[in-house]
Amino acid sequence: MKKINVIVVDDHEMFRSGMESLLQKNIDFEVHQGVGSRAELDKALAENEIHVVLLDISLAGESGLDVLDDVKYKYPDVKFIMLTMHEEIQYIKESLRKGAMGYLLKESGEKELFEAIYDVHQGKKYFKNKISDILINDISTPTENRILTDRELTIVRMVADGKITKEIADELCISVRTVETHRSKIMKKLNVSNASEMIRYAYNKKLI
Repeated sequence: MKKINVIVVDDHEMFRSGMESLLQKNIDFEVHQGVGSRAELDKALAENEIHVVLLDISLAGESGLDVLDDVKYKYPDVKFIMLTMHEEIQYIKESLRKGAMGYLLKESGEKELFEAIYDVHQGKKYFKNKISDILINDISTPTENRILTDRELTIVRMVADGKITKEIADELCISVRTVETHRSKIMKKLNVSNASEMIRYAYNKKLI
């Protein structure tokens, strides 16, 4: 059997090294030296035959989802698995839309990681276990609870948790101005004039 060439894209070197050590335990994998940015990934893909990329969503100064969108277009045959701590539905859906073949949480075990790589390399989608449950719960959510988009719901929840605009922007890897635009749209949709009314409305309507 030809080995599956795998690369890890994560801006935390310790995590990257740990993942590489774990992957090297599997004799079916050829593990390339991991990278931490879009530019390094692009260089690695140009110089090597890589089959599967394990890509984090939160990279230093950039979003892994944007990296996926750009690099997938340039290397359509390369398979991408998002490997992240984010379990919010909007990240999962956006990953699907941008062409990811799989989605794994960093808490996943060795067996699930290996299974995902095998399945994705064979052209199968891998959205199982906890991720599958999250997708199913979203599908089963009543339509009347969907007045807000997934991203808007996330922002309302974060505001309700007491997070300021800068903290929300940093966690979602978007600009402060984008957060402010989202908040303005949310208040317009809910017909409220301030954050307190927004949160109260969302709770009363069981939107969060």
